[in-house]
Amino acid sequence: MSSSNAAVTPAVALRALRERWAGVPAAERANAQSYLRDLCEALGVPAPLPAGSGYEFELPVKLITRDGTETTGFVDCYKVGHFILEAKDVQGGASDVALRRAYGQARQYAAHDPSGTAPPYLLVLDVAKTLLVYHRWGGVYQGFAAGHRIDLPTLDQRPSDIELLRDIWTQPTKRDPRQHAQAVTQEIAAKLATLAATLEDRGFGPERVARFLMRVVFSCFAEDVDLLPREAFRQTVQNAGVQGDAALFQRALGSLWQTMDSGGLFGFENILQFNGHFFKDAEVLPLEREEIALVLEAARADWRDVEPTIFGTLLTRALDPVERHRLGAEYTPRAFIERLVRPTVEEPVRERWTAVQAEVLQLRESGKAKDRAAAEQRLREFLGWLQGLRVLDPACGSGNFLYVTMHVLKDLEYEVVRELEALTGHAELRMQEIGPKNFLGIEVKPWAREIAELTLWIGFHQYWKRHHHVQPPEPVLMDTGTLELRDAVLAWDAVRHVPEKDRFDPTPRITHTVTGELVPDPAATLPYMEHVGARQAPWPEADFIVGNPPFLGQFRQRESLGDGYVEALRSAYPGVPDAADLVMYWISKATRAVESGRTLRAGLITTQSITQKQNRKVLEDAAVRGLRPVWAIADHYWNDGSDDARVRVAMTVFAREPAAATLVTVDGEAKVVNTVRVPRLNTDLTVHADVPSAAAVALQANAWLCSNGYKPHGTGFLLSDEEARRLLSLDPRNAEVLRPYRNGMDLATQPRRVWIIDFGFADESEARTYPLLFDIVRDRVKPERDANARAVYRTYWWRFGEARRDWRSFVAGLPRYIATVKTAKHRFFTFLESTVAPDDKLTCIASSEGFVLGVLSSLIHSTWALAAGSRLGIDGTPSYDKGTCFDAFPFPDCSADVRNRIATIAERIDAHRKSAIERSAKVGMTVMYNVIDKLRVGATLTSKEREVHEVAACGVLRDLHDELDATVAEAYGWSWPEPPALILERLVALHDRRVEEEAGGTIRWLRPEYQRPRFGGATDGANVAPTLDLPATPTTLTGAGTVIASAPWPSDAIGQITVLRSMAAMTPVSIEEAVQRLVGAKRDIVHRHLETLAMLGEVRDVGDGRYAVTGS
Repeated sequence: MSSSNAAVTPAVALRALRERWAGVPAAERANAQSYLRDLCEALGVPAPLPAGSGYEFELPVKLITRDGTETTGFVDCYKVGHFILEAKDVQGGASDVALRRAYGQARQYAAHDPSGTAPPYLLVLDVAKTLLVYHRWGGVYQGFAAGHRIDLPTLDQRPSDIELLRDIWTQPTKRDPRQHAQAVTQEIAAKLATLAATLEDRGFGPERVARFLMRVVFSCFAEDVDLLPREAFRQTVQNAGVQGDAALFQRALGSLWQTMDSGGLFGFENILQFNGHFFKDAEVLPLEREEIALVLEAARADWRDVEPTIFGTLLTRALDPVERHRLGAEYTPRAFIERLVRPTVEEPVRERWTAVQAEVLQLRESGKAKDRAAAEQRLREFLGWLQGLRVLDPACGSGNFLYVTMHVLKDLEYEVVRELEALTGHAELRMQEIGPKNFLGIEVKPWAREIAELTLWIGFHQYWKRHHHVQPPEPVLMDTGTLELRDAVLAWDAVRHVPEKDRFDPTPRITHTVTGELVPDPAATLPYMEHVGARQAPWPEADFIVGNPPFLGQFRQRESLGDGYVEALRSAYPGVPDAADLVMYWISKATRAVESGRTLRAGLITTQSITQKQNRKVLEDAAVRGLRPVWAIADHYWNDGSDDARVRVAMTVFAREPAAATLVTVDGEAKVVNTVRVPRLNTDLTVHADVPSAAAVALQANAWLCSNGYKPHGTGFLLSDEEARRLLSLDPRNAEVLRPYRNGMDLATQPRRVWIIDFGFADESEARTYPLLFDIVRDRVKPERDANARAVYRTYWWRFGEARRDWRSFVAGLPRYIATVKTAKHRFFTFLESTVAPDDKLTCIASSEGFVLGVLSSLIHSTWALAAGSRLGIDGTPSYDKGTCFDAFPFPDCSADVRNRIATIAERIDAHRKSAIERSAKVGMTVMYNVIDKLRVGATLTSKEREVHEVAACGVLRDLHDELDATVAEAYGWSWPEPPALILERLVALHDRRVEEEAGGTIRWLRPEYQRPRFGGATDGANVAPTLDLPATPTTLTGAGTVIASAPWPSDAIGQITVLRSMAAMTPVSIEEAVQRLVGAKRDIVHRHLETLAMLGEVRDVGDGRYAVTGS
């Protein structure tokens, strides 16, 4: 600033700025930079500096998508740790459209701030006209409509906006409400703790003290947020304090509280009706002068910005004599709570909101009255859905998680209302809104439950005070009844003492007469309290579940909860291992709620040992049912609320069949250091090697060997053994087309003696040369085929629906081939004679080599198959997918000696199993491998399993598999045993090397005598192979290790926008790719949706016509 302007006030300078910029036309960027320099001068703040200073124009920012695609954007104006500013010089009437796009760009830049931390403010400038201000003090930036709009031509008339801008430029943290709230909250809680202690010392019971102090607390707060007339509470307390008369204090304050309960006049002031149960019992304790002074001190504090998440914890401690010493101890930071609430609740809700916003923008752009009405309807529908959401914390404590969730949803509600007001041009009447009634809780501690309700109401009215300028609806405190006082996981009809089950109390209680040491009292026992009618406790229906249930390890459970309770709990939850931590019972119920479809997501804090075997079983069972972690932090420090020590926890969010998942890593101080989006999180909350990405790329070495079996499309092709043998005896030529038939059951147990008529690809005249069989098919199959919708099925009715021409070529000339059941609990492979016709539910490999059977039967391959394959059905049974499990699997390239040893062991395994199945109908693959699984972990066998063990010699079979696994590992050159993660890492690395080899022409054919003459190429790197023309495969969109399968195009715009954003979140996607992948999609509509998402800042054009989500 020049010295001549040093004494000019910002208001005067801003008026001059307005006059200077009135009607100045110029190019956007030149205008913006020039205007910003002038604005800085008028505000009295420094102007941007040269590039590289951290406060500059045109800062380059690298925008990196989740698949690693990188582009560069340029921030119009940037000040590290302060703001990102995007500017537009809007001409005409499309101001909001352009400013929305600018805001979207600013959000993308913030997600990739070069400093590693997004700035507290985003600014959007319409040069010389409007400045929109957005902050992230609540954890995320507000929606576009919720921004603070500053009219620049009249800025000189609003000192508060001038000060806001000066603070943003010079000291942005001054505006952080959290800093002031923390100090105020701790100060107030300390005063209340002192008062609670003095009252208890005088003989008042904890219950009476707690109820009295909670009324004091809300009265202090109500006065400062104008729910009570100014000074009504403070003046009442002060007048009684001057008198020093306890009886007067009781009468005066009691009168105020009674009036608050019912509403009406208190003196000359009108009091709102508070109602709720806080003021139904208006007992006022007879305080002495010093105690009244403590109440007055608390009342004089600034309660407007008290932080509910801290206050609830501190008030709980203040009211509990045992916990009172911990008032100065660490409490859970709000940011930690938000870290779980956002992926559990906010992200899925905002995903829907984004789609609604996009459709509304499109409707508004048309300019048609009917579309404008439709836009309003979409907003109102979403608002109604949002306001109807219910959130449950099944261990709510003092209500911290519920309050934070309420604040998050209130912020979103405010955005929606602002969008409605911008659309309709008038203020919205708040007939219904998100409040404590939407939040459900279960808590076993009485005062924690009471404080949770108080926390919610304080938070609600804080929000009302900030965003409304009218009186809140009455009653001010509704008794919602949504917070229940009971056990969250166990219900029972009665509790009774069973003396004969009492046990010795090991707690040292008496001094030994000789040693002087504390020892257990031999007369002391721990009573056994039987919980009669014990069962799982019900949870109320909720859209989301979030919270921090209690941690209690296996051995502490009996000590803390009692033998009777623990045994009742374990009996009620047979699916939770006895060795599991107490918190896993909450996980079990939460995942069941999500499985039911009523709950969208459940996010809970658990002990870090959730990843250990005894706890992981609950997650594994959930995964089998389709419930998987959609977001997780496996290791995070936390304050456990019971002592001052930090504990290690995991945060896990569950969803049903999530399309993708996010794994977050934090450092020792809980700062996020890495966020990875992956197709699936393992149940141990880890991300192993990127198997899906590797599995999406088939190896040429395995080409033309694997296929599904035949799909007859007509049971009339099938014959019983008796009928088949009769037909063979009538005409021996029938053996040319009459074949044994096997499906999955036949492989897993004693095969049925079923045959099938297989004309292959014969034409009708050829099929007629087998007249007996032709007539059977015509009689039994053709009538059904005549009604089939597919013309090819009707025309070639004597052929299988899918006769697998390629497979017939693959297997021609082989004496046998390998088969596995496509969907099975245990992955096993076996040889079938080449005369056997395989069912479609079998995956078949055209190889007769024992070496190939051995590698496929190894743990190394089954580990790959489990990671690369899919899961089907309600139980999530593993499915062996040909393309990912076999075609992309890298077989070992080893010496002849190792190959022969693998083949020998594989032949022995195959013969052993077949012999066992032949010996007894009770023996099958599933039960044999169930027994082996139990043998490996030392679990007790059932009587049926023992019988199978004796018949099948499962111990020998286990030993053969152990030998095979070690030998296959030797073939790869690896040590053994190795954990699955390392196996997958090595297989992915080997796969990628093979891909590089094949790109260079070297192909290690798996069955060279068949493949090389037909498709060319070298083996063992001896020669360079020509390019192999593989059959066309469906285009896939891969990214972050995923394959996006074809999907139907939703019928509604919101569904269409949602699916497009999901695709772009995994990998950059072009319009053409989206149209190809989404069946029924129209190119112009896809283009429009992606452009709208780009305008909102949800996706970015990363070049080559591809769009991607660039947020971290």
